[in-house]
Amino acid sequence: MRQSAIGLLGLAACVLGWRGEASIAGVHDLDGIVSVRIDLPSTPLSVVACDPEALTGCPAQLRYAGRFLSTGGSARDAENHAQQAALRFDRDAGLGSLHAELPLAVRGLVELEIEEIELPSDRDIELVTDRGDVEVFGARRSVAVRTETGDVTIDGGDAGVAVDVDDGDVYVRSPGDVDLFGEQGAISMVQTGAPRRVHIRTGHGGVRLELAASTDLDLDVRADGEIRVTTAALVVRTEDRLRRTTGAGSIEVTIDAGGSVEIVERQP
Repeated sequence: MRQSAIGLLGLAACVLGWRGEASIAGVHDLDGIVSVRIDLPSTPLSVVACDPEALTGCPAQLRYAGRFLSTGGSARDAENHAQQAALRFDRDAGLGSLHAELPLAVRGLVELEIEEIELPSDRDIELVTDRGDVEVFGARRSVAVRTETGDVTIDGGDAGVAVDVDDGDVYVRSPGDVDLFGEQGAISMVQTGAPRRVHIRTGHGGVRLELAASTDLDLDVRADGEIRVTTAALVVRTEDRLRRTTGAGSIEVTIDAGGSVEIVERQP
């Protein structure tokens, strides 16, 4: 019995190993950059876009901080693994790109944790990560997000919002056109400006949409469940499919949901 216990202790030490950490921080000039792509391995991403017209506190820069966490067979190995990883910023005409460089020898041994990212609100933003919640606040240009697993929250994206998530809930408040897809999870969308085009699709999950107005809609809804519409121009309760036009039908709203759908109208 004693020999078995010792063997288990040795196995635990081997599996757990040692942990290392390397802090990272970056400031990158965005003069001449109109679009920023951030493509990082699994990590939560929180982006705050500041007002470039403010007198202070919002330089034309991409700023971030975080750390690489690593494991190794010894304390020195773990620290060396963390220090081999890096973030790199590249420029190509008007596009700026931030991505991770992980040598083959440390892949699977290093994880990335990014704290808040800040940049001016007048740049287009594209965010890509494998796993992690994504938040974007204050962006006035377009916002595109792709994550395999994680919830997505966006407040802004005046020039348009696109979201693609495999497993996670999506919550968007935007005055722009939206294209939202979630394979597994619910989607909630609130129009904060004038009526704009809406495309929403879920594989398995419900949809809630708050419209800016309902008097000029081309509405096409499919649902694996109940469809409820309660607006000034339209009140309907049905199932499976709803096709309606109000006014000239110039605002396209298309929903294909693997769950129930609720559509309401924003109160003045």
